[in-house]
Amino acid sequence: MNLSNIQTLLKHIGVDAWFLYDFRGSNSIAWDILSIPPATHCTRRWAVIIPAKGQPIKLVHAIENFTLECVHAREIQYSNRHQWLSELENIIKQYPNIALEYSPNNDIPTASKVDGGTVELLRLLGANLHSSADIIQHIQAVWSPEQMEENCNETAPKLRSIMMEAFLFIRDSIFAEKHITEFDVQKLILELFEQNDLLTDHPPIVAIGKNAASPHYGPTEELHSPIHLGDVVLIDMWATANTPKSTFADITWMGYVGENVPERVQKLFSIIAEGRDAAVELVNQRFTEGQPVYGYEVDDACRKVITDAGYGTYFIHRTGHSITHEIHGSGANIDNFETCDRRQILPNTSFSIEPGIYITDSIGLRTEIDVVISENGEVLIPSEPIQRKVLPLLATDSIW
Repeated sequence: MNLSNIQTLLKHIGVDAWFLYDFRGSNSIAWDILSIPPATHCTRRWAVIIPAKGQPIKLVHAIENFTLECVHAREIQYSNRHQWLSELENIIKQYPNIALEYSPNNDIPTASKVDGGTVELLRLLGANLHSSADIIQHIQAVWSPEQMEENCNETAPKLRSIMMEAFLFIRDSIFAEKHITEFDVQKLILELFEQNDLLTDHPPIVAIGKNAASPHYGPTEELHSPIHLGDVVLIDMWATANTPKSTFADITWMGYVGENVPERVQKLFSIIAEGRDAAVELVNQRFTEGQPVYGYEVDDACRKVITDAGYGTYFIHRTGHSITHEIHGSGANIDNFETCDRRQILPNTSFSIEPGIYITDSIGLRTEIDVVISENGEVLIPSEPIQRKVLPLLATDSIW
């Protein structure tokens, strides 16, 4: 826990303290911020109060005062509910304006870790509650220079290269008249991850035609489809380097098993690619002008293009998500659809832009890139060049 950094953030947003509360591991953010070992035995309520100025306080149960041994703070013990309430009341009197892992209207579910009853209690005791979402983003979503260099120079380029190898595998198999399935391609990608010392938290998505109309479809050994001439193929893969705290790269490309991509397929892809580019353009414009840009605005910019083209009802998920050492990170999501993310996009952070069109029982298309914002506000796309057209996998001309 970097106390100085946290206290600077608290002063900046104008709160008296950060109230980190947990019961039996309910608040993963608090455990991460305080670096509590995952195996710690914890069966009672505890709280850590980090003031904007002064020494932190930890409130722990008398039978589990060891729970927060790793946290350097003034310790207060309680044993019964009356003591718990009394100590909370004393703390709230000192620090009435507190940041908490909750989100008004649950707009940012990833920041909502404190149960409704505790929220009610703190308000009853006189607390004015503020979401800690912005603090969390500054602490957990900002990349280090080492993470930036590794991702942009190694992980993302490797991932793009593996994407091309996967499409070449399909191409070569079709030309050789070999039976090939979505699951075969998935297995190849996982083998290439291992060869390139990359890790993933879940197997990649390889989906043809109507399977791709379900955005999170993924083949398994038991459930998969063969790949034939005339199929549209979606491949979505994400991975991180095999080093501590390395960050993810996450991309999606589209291919067509044939020489010439059908007009309808290319038209649909062009629409989502235009939406993707509109989102990047907005981010680039704001950072160039030194103006803030927020997650919900970027979603709006992308979604407008697809809606104006008449396909808004087929774009059924947010435009993108924060990326850190977790594939779905704790920073601003590109979202004004599933939620409304009003957090500002920060330098030294990353997020995906991944619009799609999904027509049930027919076809699904998605294009996905990662955007990385450098320390000086430069907008980077580590997996460039990005996809402009659906790849005609059997074309005689070079497309790689």
